[in-house]
Amino acid sequence: MRYLIEEYNNDGFLKAPKLLLAGWLFLAKAWIIFIVAGASRDMGAKLLEIIYPVHSSLYLGLIAGFPALLLIWLLSLRKHDRKRICMVVSYGKLATLITISVQILLVLYQIYLENSQFSWPNAVTLLSLIWLMLYILRSRRVRDCFRSPLLS
Repeated sequence: MRYLIEEYNNDGFLKAPKLLLAGWLFLAKAWIIFIVAGASRDMGAKLLEIIYPVHSSLYLGLIAGFPALLLIWLLSLRKHDRKRICMVVSYGKLATLITISVQILLVLYQIYLENSQFSWPNAVTLLSLIWLMLYILRSRRVRDCFRSPLLS
């Protein structure tokens, strides 16, 4: 056994690392902002206008963040009798890497819309996405998290 017993859930599946969960929440940031804007009724439209001045980038962010939310949900549904869910989750690493690539393209598109001028939010977002991609590619724990004992 490579990991501590506390790192497995009740069904024997390895829990997702906290850094991976934080990365998924970062990928789903458009959803979080959308929910916060909906919860703050009066200021919601202004909040969305400040963070996403181009409405299409909000919609693209919602589409690009959906796989991360789906993986968070499906990871909690893994059980021994749900082989299809386990099979879908086993492709989670690839889906996350594709989602990160799409998010990087969205940031590059945002930089293009700003006439290639430097801005700290774009720089920090791009750097965070690259770090997250490297973490997912290199982490043994992430690889083992998506591996299902049922499919081995």
